[in-house]
Amino acid sequence: MFIARVFVLLGLLVPALALGGTLTVEEATELALVHSHGIRAAEAGEEKARAEAHEALLQFFPKLTASAGYTRLDQVPFVTFDLSQMSGGGGDPCADISEEELPEGWTVDMAASFCYMIMGWLVGDPNAAASVIPMGLKDNYFAKLTVEQVVFAGGALHQAHAATRDLHRAAEEQVRLAQQKAVYDAQAGFYQLVLAREAVKVTEEASETIDAYVRDLQAIVDVGAGSRADLLAAQAQQSQAQLDAMRSAHGAKVAEMAFKVMLGLPQEEPLELVMDEEAPSWDLPVGREGLLSEAYRRRPDLGALDSNIDALRHYGGATWASWLPAVVVMGNLNWKNPNYSLEPEWYRSADITVAASWNLWDRGAALHRHRAARASARQLSSHRELLAEMMGVEVQMAVSSFDEAAAELEVAEAGLAQAEEAYRLEHERFLYGMANNTQLLGAHTALSGARLSRLQAQTQLRISHAAVRKAVGWDPEVNR
Repeated sequence: MFIARVFVLLGLLVPALALGGTLTVEEATELALVHSHGIRAAEAGEEKARAEAHEALLQFFPKLTASAGYTRLDQVPFVTFDLSQMSGGGGDPCADISEEELPEGWTVDMAASFCYMIMGWLVGDPNAAASVIPMGLKDNYFAKLTVEQVVFAGGALHQAHAATRDLHRAAEEQVRLAQQKAVYDAQAGFYQLVLAREAVKVTEEASETIDAYVRDLQAIVDVGAGSRADLLAAQAQQSQAQLDAMRSAHGAKVAEMAFKVMLGLPQEEPLELVMDEEAPSWDLPVGREGLLSEAYRRRPDLGALDSNIDALRHYGGATWASWLPAVVVMGNLNWKNPNYSLEPEWYRSADITVAASWNLWDRGAALHRHRAARASARQLSSHRELLAEMMGVEVQMAVSSFDEAAAELEVAEAGLAQAEEAYRLEHERFLYGMANNTQLLGAHTALSGARLSRLQAQTQLRISHAAVRKAVGWDPEVNR
């Protein structure tokens, strides 16, 4: 995924650099999809959820473990045989044999001889000192290979796997949500920066106009043909115009900085925004009456809540497994040193175990876990119902804002036509000496303001269209 992003980024930056730092809204959208921190965080969450789902699936398969160890004994265990204590104090356990206790056909001499033979095998001479028999070696080694398979777990493995799959689907919906937000923010930031830069031009022109007006009025006052009160009022307007120009410049600078951060562009790089001259078609893929149904079907946040609710229900079902027995089969292959004869040699052994466990009483812990899972599911269900209800409001607000922006654009275009005609007439009057420079500048400022109003209406229409797509849950239409 990282390599793919690198190639996408290079494909986006090379055309931009070739054009000398120009950027269209489509290119800005694709850059935002590459550099969005929110998308990268959501993708990391999706990768985590996918790994957890794979981990839950692997619980169905056997588990193989290996272990090995070495033990060095400070003192080897031993057994001591003391014949003097075994004989009851007489020193010879084979000397007190009673003929009445012997089997039929046995004599005392036969029994004594057999006794001396057995004791000789064990400890040697019965009359010798106490004998010590070691029970191990100082150096002990072992290695073990274990295979473990869960045969029955009361359905806990199935429920846990289903829950992790639901959580993975929820994480995928979060990625879609982050992508849609990044696209909307990039488009809104693009159009707002265009508008902010145009506002700088208009406020600067307005400031230049009032400066010229103040200079003309100052000249009139100096010859005693004008009112000083009018001059003071004009100077106050001049200060306000200068302040408005400063605010516009600062706002455009901040908007540009934020926009470059959003797209991952260096702050020192010049950036020229290229906006389409004509507004594209704003026809929606479905009729307005079907937008809400589309939102119910497409919204990623609603889908994420549905998947989380399903996951909690599966976790609640998994708690019932603790009230059922669990069966596990384990097989061990062992290598040990010393061997059974306590010789320093390796020997191999194998064993198999079928273990069953049943938690008969856990102080009610499983019951409370089940209740907690059900309560969490009900809580998310309430959030989902609220979201579904508010989605209707959000979609209606987005559509209403879009309709208002379309109507505002019509008004702004009519106002621009009137301003252009007024400027044309004022320019003709200026050519014939019927209007002064200040009046012509005022008409030009009004024309600039009308153009700004139309640009503002176009910007709002584009942002409203992006808001409708985001409210409905349509995925971004970009070339990735």
